[in-house]
Amino acid sequence: MDRGSLLKIALVAVVVSLIAWFYATEGYEEVDPEAMRAWIRNAGAWGGLLFVVAYSCLQPFGVNGLFFLLSAPLIWSPTDAFVLNWVGTVGTGVFSFAVARFIARDWVQKRLPGRVRRFDDRLYSRGFMTVLLLRLVFYTTPTVQYALGVSRVQIGPFILGTILGVAPFTLLTTLLGIRVSVWLEAHPVSGWPWDQIGPLLVVTAVVIAAIGILIVRKWRSRAVDVSSGTGP
Repeated sequence: MDRGSLLKIALVAVVVSLIAWFYATEGYEEVDPEAMRAWIRNAGAWGGLLFVVAYSCLQPFGVNGLFFLLSAPLIWSPTDAFVLNWVGTVGTGVFSFAVARFIARDWVQKRLPGRVRRFDDRLYSRGFMTVLLLRLVFYTTPTVQYALGVSRVQIGPFILGTILGVAPFTLLTTLLGIRVSVWLEAHPVSGWPWDQIGPLLVVTAVVIAAIGILIVRKWRSRAVDVSSGTGP
């Protein structure tokens, strides 16, 4: 087993251990979502700024954007939640774009194959429309984020296409978050049967991790077979 697989297994083990510890020590009884929400609200503009910065900087490195999109309506009013989600989503696009362009653009541009270069030319000549369509379809998928950064698309069309392209899905997700907020008000977290669902969460996490590792190992094995000419 390679080093990367061992690292993933270790990470899963740590997460499962933390969940088990949280359940065993009855730490869930100390969780007070209302107090956390009040603290962020009382922070005023600083709370909103912290949310936008965290969303912008963490999503490109693997933190699922849905975590932020669904959390905002639990804290702020629907209008404020949408605005913060929108700004944060644009922020994560700009941050990814800047990082990729600063670090890897020159190196990638020298090695683009012909087919990809034709698409890159389209990004340069029709940047706004191309970025708009990419955002409408792929939203903030990390691969697309970084690909735009290493492309020749200009910053103006990129930002405008991103602002407009992410708006529909951001609105829909915020509306879903509002529904979740209403449901949680009727079913507070403190009233959940943690003694029953705690073990289920641990087992579910282990099963998902095991399936994920098996899929990755199978995919890698098939890729090696194909590259070596032994595959179908």
